[in-house]
Amino acid sequence: MKKITGVFFIFFFFILLHAQSQCLFTLTGKITDTHSGKPLEYAKVSLTPVDGEEIYSVSNEEGTYVINTICPGDYVIRISHPECISGVFRITITLDMIRDFSLESGHQEKEIQEIITTGKTQTKTKTSVENKLSKTRINTYSDTNLGTALSSIAGISTLRTGNNIVKPVIHGLHSSRVPVLNNGIRQEDQQWGVEHAPDIDLNVANSVSVIKGAGALQYAGDATGGIVLVEPGKLTFKDTLSGSVLTSYLSNGSGGNISANLEKGWKKGWALRLQGTYKKAGDLSAPDYNLSNTGLKENDFSIQFGYRKKNFGMEGFYSYFGSETGILKAAHIGNLENLVNAVNSRKPLIIQDFTVKIDAPKQEIQHNLAKLNTYYNLSFGTFSLVYGYQFNNRKEYDIRRSSFMDKASLDLDLTTHNLNMDFEHAAFKGFSGKAGISYVYQKNIPNAGTGVNPLIPYYRKDNFGIYWIENVKLTRFLTLEGGFRYDYQKVDALKFYKKNRWSALGYDKKHPDIIIKDTGLSYLVNPVLKFNGYAATLGAAYKLGATNDITLNYSLSSRAPNPGELFSDGLHHSAAAIELGDLNLKNEKSNKIISTFRSRLLDYRLSLELSAYYNYIKDFINQIPTGAEYNIRGAFPVWQYLQTNAEIYGIDIMAEYNLTPDLILATNFSYLKGNDTKNKVALINMPPVRWVNTIEYKNSRWMNFFAKLSSISVLKQTRYPDYNFVVEVVEGGKIVSKLLDISTPPPAYQLFDFNTGFSLHVTQQNKLDISFGVRNILNTSYRDYLNRLRFYADETGRNFIVKIQYNF
Repeated sequence: MKKITGVFFIFFFFILLHAQSQCLFTLTGKITDTHSGKPLEYAKVSLTPVDGEEIYSVSNEEGTYVINTICPGDYVIRISHPECISGVFRITITLDMIRDFSLESGHQEKEIQEIITTGKTQTKTKTSVENKLSKTRINTYSDTNLGTALSSIAGISTLRTGNNIVKPVIHGLHSSRVPVLNNGIRQEDQQWGVEHAPDIDLNVANSVSVIKGAGALQYAGDATGGIVLVEPGKLTFKDTLSGSVLTSYLSNGSGGNISANLEKGWKKGWALRLQGTYKKAGDLSAPDYNLSNTGLKENDFSIQFGYRKKNFGMEGFYSYFGSETGILKAAHIGNLENLVNAVNSRKPLIIQDFTVKIDAPKQEIQHNLAKLNTYYNLSFGTFSLVYGYQFNNRKEYDIRRSSFMDKASLDLDLTTHNLNMDFEHAAFKGFSGKAGISYVYQKNIPNAGTGVNPLIPYYRKDNFGIYWIENVKLTRFLTLEGGFRYDYQKVDALKFYKKNRWSALGYDKKHPDIIIKDTGLSYLVNPVLKFNGYAATLGAAYKLGATNDITLNYSLSSRAPNPGELFSDGLHHSAAAIELGDLNLKNEKSNKIISTFRSRLLDYRLSLELSAYYNYIKDFINQIPTGAEYNIRGAFPVWQYLQTNAEIYGIDIMAEYNLTPDLILATNFSYLKGNDTKNKVALINMPPVRWVNTIEYKNSRWMNFFAKLSSISVLKQTRYPDYNFVVEVVEGGKIVSKLLDISTPPPAYQLFDFNTGFSLHVTQQNKLDISFGVRNILNTSYRDYLNRLRFYADETGRNFIVKIQYNF
């Protein structure tokens, strides 16, 4: 680690010495709508000298544009936007300048070419690290899921349960530590589970942003890992009709998907968008065998509408996500001997012929999200009010017999109401900022009739939050940002505990006062838990010349234990594990420092982003295996939530180099270490070193042809805790002891992917995009350390993908 850090800072110093330019001036500002005052994203700001070539910038979601390395002289500025009348201005530049512009809604004088955001801008906070996936990149992953798409960013990996259940991991942290916001509403879909992937259709997003850290306090105060923002496209408030249809076919699993959207705008200020997705696939396959019962079926739909006037606007949004996902059948084990054999075997114990039918074990999900928001512009700022409603039903099916064969073993209804009120004040003497309050009411109901004691009980949760964020531009080079947030949470639950488990956990001595009923074999208890959370951020951004900048951010966050960590008590079917929570858990407290250096070199042909971070987490809630347990449904490893202190630190590197205008080399590299500082061991399930390299050829002059070859290298995780244990099994009529190895990481692996395509302009406004890809070209057999089912089977093999998209 010391050697890598030394290289990092030597490289940083080398860049500072060589990244100088004779043309050092910068033009920056904000583009807004004349009537609403709202920022205009994707406005193109072109700067053309009297006798030179045009340089330009594209405004981000805050309407901000930046043009660097400008030589002194006279220029013509042309500002254009798809929804507005273009503006032309003249300007003389002799020093750094800030210039704001506003555009009138109306017919555009000249069509703008398609704008592709590459994802290295910083828009949600001033000093935190943010990376962004554009719609073009999202379409590449339209047949997959949110977690897989985000893994293309340095510092982000994935935690898997099998092959279709994937969730993002930011700097080694996941689940409740990485809140996901769906169109501004925090996603509440039983995200506490490691095998509960975000119930979001990736195709609904126009962009996906990742904030690595807890600096974005307006969204959450418990984001010890980071925040994911899934954002649909902005509605078009002009008289127009447009849409697209995207379809894919995949050879592995003999599946595919189709996604379509239709958008209509009216001159009187109304706009509407409809979107839907359907996916279906059968059993996936590893290079050497079929992965039985790994099919997927998904149905998604969303509607978005809005109304806009001069100083007022409102928007409504509704989305439905429905999925049925098979769990690898070989992960369901019948006894301890089979469990030992399965973990120590290189092949699944159950291999069946390919089928599209999905049997138990499986999970069925339905998630509904509705949102209504409104804003009002005043001379001194903007008020906004947002209400969100979510209903999530999760069913998990086990392999069962008799009358329970077709009944879910876990059936949970989770209802959540969100209310947020925010105020963003107008800029004043270099200061800008926002403040807000929020309230969340949540109720979880375990439905009866499962025949199983519910893993998560009935509970009601109230959460009140308040925040304030302010930033100030001290000089044209230095910006400071600071803020704080307070959250109060109360959880009121009703749960049955078997008496033997109640005593084994020590609750008979610690919590005798919460027992409200003795049913004979069990106690009915009423724990009422209260948590106070404090969060803060302090950061600085400094410009080093015209092409370099550095940010430094400190964030404090506090996360209350989630329901899974508090109440889990039994078999979690889709995780193929017995999970035990702890009513005595306290808040996690995270202190994270992250510094990022960005640079554009060699006449903007080389772009770099280098980040280093350190995160110390007091009372870290760690889920670790503690043994095996046998019940009437089989033998399963036991995972228990225990509290300790932890530190996680590492580096992320992203670079892109244009060898020629058409040939691009790109790389991203991630390295981290995680330590349990209390017990002096490595943290479990920390992502190993990951290095991704790509070479891409693009030719816009020949039907937008492109071809891209990627190499994904993942090293073996050499730092891991030893949680192996010995189990007693019957073999040959005798009881023998065998080692159950659930700690040793799998070997390193390298994968190669290929993707190529082109575009056909059917008419001047209608376009057909066709692409062909291959994932895992060499059909490599491998296992991923962050796959909870890696003990039972290899990952998927070669996969051919054909995509066709029609835009109109």
